[in-house]
Amino acid sequence: MGLAMLILIGCGGQPLTPQEVASMDLQRVAAKRIFFGHQSVGWNIITGIDAILQAHPDVTMTFTTPTEYTDGQGAAFVHTEVGQNYDPLSKLQDFDRLIREGLGDRVEIAFFKFCYVDFDQQTDVEQLFTTYQATMDALQRDYPDLTLVYVTTPLMAPDQGAKGFLKGMLGRNQEVNANTKRHQFNELLRASYAASGTLFDLAATEATALDGTACTMKVDGASVPCLVRDYTDDGGHLNSQGQRVVAGSLIAFLATLN
Repeated sequence: MGLAMLILIGCGGQPLTPQEVASMDLQRVAAKRIFFGHQSVGWNIITGIDAILQAHPDVTMTFTTPTEYTDGQGAAFVHTEVGQNYDPLSKLQDFDRLIREGLGDRVEIAFFKFCYVDFDQQTDVEQLFTTYQATMDALQRDYPDLTLVYVTTPLMAPDQGAKGFLKGMLGRNQEVNANTKRHQFNELLRASYAASGTLFDLAATEATALDGTACTMKVDGASVPCLVRDYTDDGGHLNSQGQRVVAGSLIAFLATLN
């Protein structure tokens, strides 16, 4: 599927064409000073933004890194990898460090995201969220003019067919089943930050198909959200369609922030 339709969760939930994304949102985002810390799914999102920009040569967005971004440089989408996969606290600590080492005084909007691999069935969700919230609250206290964005954790797609059944019988689908932990963390984020208008619900976007239907899976008898299979080729990372859907949703969200 091409760029004919993008699902923009959190901005009415209605599909918008790339032209509508550009006219309503893309120019606004290009005029902001933004920092995004991420790993591989973040790179997928950056690729999605680039695909949208290629469809709109009239819009120029500057991409740079924290080391290249200097005082007075102006509007830019600053991004870099933070921490290490499988270690969510390292990402939180790296984001905190980068904000305090100068980005907090240079950008208007800052956010980072955990990855699906940062959660497994042994993750202590309550403890992770407590540390996350304390760190983010301290940053907001120390940088009152900075808009901190809170991002739900991406999901994994369920296994299907005979292959998925065999994986379940052999106990090799634990990573997918960790969607329960991801969902628990995301629910804590929603309860704490959805009303603030600064929550980007990445997980909700990933779990909503182009026709608006929700992707869910059963884990221990409970229904939990999952990544739409059409958005991924490997069950976790975003393919070209997923990249454009999530990037379009992010652009629409960032355009709403002052």
